[in-house]
Amino acid sequence: MRRFSLLAAVLICLSLSSFAGKNPANYPLKVHILQQAWGSHNVRYSEYRATGRGNIWEGDAVHGFDFSYDCSFGMRRTARNQPYWGKWKKPNQRLALLAFDIGKPDKYHECDLKTTVRPGVYILNPGGITEMSQADYKEWKAKQSSRRNAAASSGVSHLSVASTPDGAEIEIDGEFMGNTPSVLDLDPGEHTVTVRKAGYALWERKMKLAAGDVKLDAELEQQGTNKQGSN
Repeated sequence: MRRFSLLAAVLICLSLSSFAGKNPANYPLKVHILQQAWGSHNVRYSEYRATGRGNIWEGDAVHGFDFSYDCSFGMRRTARNQPYWGKWKKPNQRLALLAFDIGKPDKYHECDLKTTVRPGVYILNPGGITEMSQADYKEWKAKQSSRRNAAASSGVSHLSVASTPDGAEIEIDGEFMGNTPSVLDLDPGEHTVTVRKAGYALWERKMKLAAGDVKLDAELEQQGTNKQGSN
């Protein structure tokens, strides 16, 4: 009985230690997952294998990276303001990502990614992912900043995006922003709104948004039909 109790105590300590040190403050990197392809996905045995691409922010520096992983949970694409926390285990080669343990807000999971860091930055466009050089990225960011400053005097556009069926991914100007239904705060002006869901045809609209409330309803058509949907 004493031996059993000792073994139980050791197992409990190991279980608790699996969460020790998993404090977001210890993970200084911001990581955005832009794209991934499943290698295998076994929910029963909690096995998730995938490859993909994303961007890593280390202070003011940002680089695209390719990755693969074999973890007990699956990564998801990240919205603009919802990056993963990360830290290097081996610079440019092994990256630890931290994610919430679902249903346990004070607990976290860690996943190791094998990484290849790119010289440029990945940009998600409606046509797919492209790599932009650091110089071009800085110029692009400066133009984006100028556009936002110019639009600030015009207020904010509150874009409400719904879809039939719901649960579709929303991209604004190629950037993943969340899932339908959602209300997004955007700068007034021209934007490309893309709504996508597996098994349905891509829905896309180019719009000139004014300040104030704007509603958009994407009616998705099952794959193989020609109708695009309407707002």
